[in-house]
Amino acid sequence: MPRGSRKWVVGALFIGFAIVLAVPAAAQVKIRFQTWHWGEKPWVNALDAFKDDFNKANPGIEVVRDESRYADKETVYTATSQAKAAADIAHFQHRPIPMFAERGYLLALDPFIEKEGGQKFLAQYDQAALEICKYKGKIYCLPDFVNPMGMLINMAHYKEVGLDPAKPPATWDQLVEYAKKLTTGSRYGIGLIGARQEGLFMRLNPFIWGAGGEYLTPDGKRSAMDTPEFLEGFKFYVELFTKYKVVPPGVIEQGAQEVRTQVAHEKVSMNISVPQAWKIVQAINPNMKVPETLTAVPVPAGPKKKVTAAEYGMRVISAYTKNPEAAWKVYKYWYSHDIQLRNFQIAAVLSARLDVKNGPEMQNDKFAKVYSAQAQYAKLEPRIPEWPKIGDAVITAVQEAFSGVKTPEQALKDAHASANRTLSGQ
Repeated sequence: MPRGSRKWVVGALFIGFAIVLAVPAAAQVKIRFQTWHWGEKPWVNALDAFKDDFNKANPGIEVVRDESRYADKETVYTATSQAKAAADIAHFQHRPIPMFAERGYLLALDPFIEKEGGQKFLAQYDQAALEICKYKGKIYCLPDFVNPMGMLINMAHYKEVGLDPAKPPATWDQLVEYAKKLTTGSRYGIGLIGARQEGLFMRLNPFIWGAGGEYLTPDGKRSAMDTPEFLEGFKFYVELFTKYKVVPPGVIEQGAQEVRTQVAHEKVSMNISVPQAWKIVQAINPNMKVPETLTAVPVPAGPKKKVTAAEYGMRVISAYTKNPEAAWKVYKYWYSHDIQLRNFQIAAVLSARLDVKNGPEMQNDKFAKVYSAQAQYAKLEPRIPEWPKIGDAVITAVQEAFSGVKTPEQALKDAHASANRTLSGQ
């Protein structure tokens, strides 16, 4: 090639390269993925792996972490939704779904689900859990995980006081008996939640329902918290602290993570817990050999029935997302088999996706087997938009009774009156 021609080619290439550099890159769609688990081990490991894998495979969309706090996530989501600035995808338990749907904060997923195959697509999920995602004929979420409550016990502590870990407490009377024996020195028999967070209900409700209590009358129009049965379960929960002295001090400041920390440092011997609690305990105290030290057992049966609570994890898409198609792509990826299986392997949550739920990994896991078996006894609070406000009144009553500001009877009477005002629209 003549020298002049070479100069021309080099110049043309340089100009072309400069033009390419000058053209702005395609806009990156950012999808805010909100959960309180970004700050919690081992959950954050599963979340980071999901985020990194998705972003690598989808260069036009970027999943970005958006942190929330467990205690006030509903309040913050309400405020940001009112400002039309909520996270694209957010994580909640089942309780606020009807309220958020009623207020128009959530994107109905029905059009996306139809494109994916409709009922065939939905058949992949636990159908009872899927029902919780429905409100007034529309679907506002998919069930992420279904976690029936069980109990973690410290086998070494049991043996120290002459109890057999293979024979855990089966009744309330036995629970008190065991907890008293396990309470020694600076160690307490059982950890309870008294903080203002929804995790309290998963510990309180087995006692309310086990005594035969209900939150609402059968027609759903009035509070049923004035019944002797409700009071019996409520008092039992409170009196584990106030009467039997088997719960550590400062109970009204103890949330789920605080109690798990007590378990991890062997300050309490029993804890009503979600399936993933043992993994969190292991992350808090890596020196504890959790599978050898802790085991999972059922929540003791109440005098009227054997019943437990459950944690249903849900992800929702904001009605105000600017990128619904991109948000659905992220959402669908989160619910894929491989991600759901990895979430179980890392965080120990019991996936609502049937091919994971019924797979060998979950079926053969020491802890998962015990918790999964409790699903047949699981029950939920009323699925009504008013529940968050009613629940808040119940938490207030628990804290008042724990602290002695009111007797259990008076605290519950006031919660009952507050619930009726809420139900009547006041």
